Amino acid sequence: MKDMTRGKPLPLIVTFAIPIVLSAILQQCYNMADSIIAGNFAENGMGALAAVGVSTPITQLFVGLGVGAGAGTGAVISQTFGAGRLAEVKTTVYTALMALLVMSLVLMGVGVAFSPALATLLGTPGNIYDNAVVYLSIYMWGLPFLFMYNIANAIFQALGDSKKPLYFLIFSTVFNIALDLLFVAKFHWGVACVAWATFIAQGSAAVLAVSVLLRKTAALAGKVPVYDGHKLAMIAKVGIPTMIQNAIVNVGNLFVSRLVNSYGSDFIAGYSSAIKIMGFFNMVIISVGNAIATFTGQNIGAGNTERPKQGFRIALMLNWSFVTVITVVTYLFGRQMIGLFADATATETMYAAGVNYLRVAVLGSYLFTVLNASVCVCRGSGYVFASTFITLLDLIVRVLLAYGLNGWFGSDSIALSVAIGWGVGAAVGMCFYLKGTWKKKRLV
Repeated sequence: MKDMTRGKPLPLIVTFAIPIVLSAILQQCYNMADSIIAGNFAENGMGALAAVGVSTPITQLFVGLGVGAGAGTGAVISQTFGAGRLAEVKTTVYTALMALLVMSLVLMGVGVAFSPALATLLGTPGNIYDNAVVYLSIYMWGLPFLFMYNIANAIFQALGDSKKPLYFLIFSTVFNIALDLLFVAKFHWGVACVAWATFIAQGSAAVLAVSVLLRKTAALAGKVPVYDGHKLAMIAKVGIPTMIQNAIVNVGNLFVSRLVNSYGSDFIAGYSSAIKIMGFFNMVIISVGNAIATFTGQNIGAGNTERPKQGFRIALMLNWSFVTVITVVTYLFGRQMIGLFADATATETMYAAGVNYLRVAVLGSYLFTVLNASVCVCRGSGYVFASTFITLLDLIVRVLLAYGLNGWFGSDSIALSVAIGWGVGAAVGMCFYLKGTWKKKRLV
């Protein structure tokens, strides 16, 4: 555990953020492995890649709910820990795990039941529909594991421990890739076993993470209540708006996906490959922001409202440096990056869709860093309205522009809408940050 209320902010944030960034990179490798292996080794590789890709908006919807639940838990625990109230930290951990396990089981049931309807809602092309439904259905069975891993990860980070989630993820990523290669490349079992590999690896990581978390929190204090309705209400105060925010964002992405899907399976394969790569890049930016959210939460809990400003500036410095590097790499090697997902049957449409999206979106990442840093400071302080408003405004702009510009720019409107949405969100985020209301939103 790390106390982030004392010491020089830059080394504190950098040493705390490095394991989070490495975890994000591994998480994206974990996610990309399904697509790369499906595209290269499954029968009808481009069709398999498209089936996994078309499922992404749905899977990300549920990931967003898990991340939102983790955000609420992390905000309460970081401020409670910063205030030195360890017995309350222990009770909050138990409360969060129990409540969110129940919620994840309910969502699992809903997801399994409605997987065919969701694939239809997306306008999934007929040639990949069956594989998409199979992939989605199996993924839904793993939702409790997804939630428990995300909650454990958020709690470890709130307590200043960013290394343990990295260790669990290393295990899970290696295990997932090994199973993908075994099931698909060696035995040629197809898209269903890509999903089963994720289920098994994710489940193993979740069990390990929760087991270690419970052992560590047992040492924080003596006997405490295992459930506290007031703590659950505080978690809900941040978690529910963040979950709704993430859900709405991903529902908005479903509308964009319908537009993507209208261009056919080759375009879907290229676009989904580019989305995986941008997800890889953006998760690094988001991870630095998550470090700032913990830094902000602990310092707000300790009554220090000035140190988070230093954290905000450090986040921008680190992320802008990263974006400069990835912009150069993307413009030089964009086609080769998309080629990682392709087999010999890949068409020029597939390559063009992926490369064009990458080149526009990576430039927009300069704006995304500002949006993300402002959202994370607000979230860490408990200022839920600001973080929700910024994210939803970004979503509305992206969806409207994706369709509104489609008549002029065709498929390029999808990437343009993302960059412009990030720009609007960044501008509004800076307004909320500079206004300073977040300094008064202490949760505990």
